[in-house]
Amino acid sequence: MDDAEHDLLERKDEEILESLQAELREWTVSQPYFVNPRIDQAFLRRFLHHRNYSIHQAKEVLERYLKVRTNFPHCYQGLDIEDPSLFDLVSNGFVFPLPEKDKDGRTIIFSIAGKLDPKRHSPRDLFRAFTITFETLLEDEENQRKGFTYIFDQTDFSLGHFTFVGLKETQRLLSAGEKAMPMHHKKIHWFNMPTYLLFIYELFKSLLSKKIQKRMVVHWNVESLQMHFPATILPKEYGGQITVQELAGCWVEKLRERREHLLLLDQMSYDESKKSKNKRESSYPIVNFLGRLTWANIY
Repeated sequence: MDDAEHDLLERKDEEILESLQAELREWTVSQPYFVNPRIDQAFLRRFLHHRNYSIHQAKEVLERYLKVRTNFPHCYQGLDIEDPSLFDLVSNGFVFPLPEKDKDGRTIIFSIAGKLDPKRHSPRDLFRAFTITFETLLEDEENQRKGFTYIFDQTDFSLGHFTFVGLKETQRLLSAGEKAMPMHHKKIHWFNMPTYLLFIYELFKSLLSKKIQKRMVVHWNVESLQMHFPATILPKEYGGQITVQELAGCWVEKLRERREHLLLLDQMSYDESKKSKNKRESSYPIVNFLGRLTWANIY
């Protein structure tokens, strides 16, 4: 394929995406039970990319997203980096993106379990630390398209961390979040998992979908981790050049830049009382089929 053909395909892709986005916007503003929903491009396209341009499935995830934000405010609302407890957790390096992408061009989200102190931080801090990171990164359409790779350093993970939230609440939140947050979780790397806590890892793994389980990898040493990631793109403590503290500091500054935008997310909600129990969209299956057929015909 020459450059001219490639450019033509990209233009066609964009035209179809704009058409789907317009349809999703029109549907979103017409739902009386959606309160102050965002209808900008960066927001709407995350749902289209997440569901491979199926308009029907994008609508379903958008609705679930608003429901989850409303039903779990301790996880999805109050994303204020100036909140002392949240700031303390994030600035210490609990979760942050690496500056460099992985070999597939995906953003790498790095998390260090030992940075969370069950005596000093609350479960709400933990959930908000991840949500504020996800919401900020999802503003980038490249992240929406390509998805994310994760590295979880479990070096100082303890039983105190496991009991911090509770199994029932963890299962409930994972189930809701996996289905409602419009993200592609492509690869999950667990680093330095203490052997005496392997049963917890297996238990946690069982709470996730089979698709996510197949994307999980365990590393017992830094050499194994570096077989998947060049040492230079990792934090200095793992063979790279920039320290965890420096990377966390950069991320805090980014979150400060986005602070007002993140706080505005709390204006969105879902009002179940305004939704008719008999409301159905009978055209969904046809729209879904035609949407996929049209997209497939491009290639």
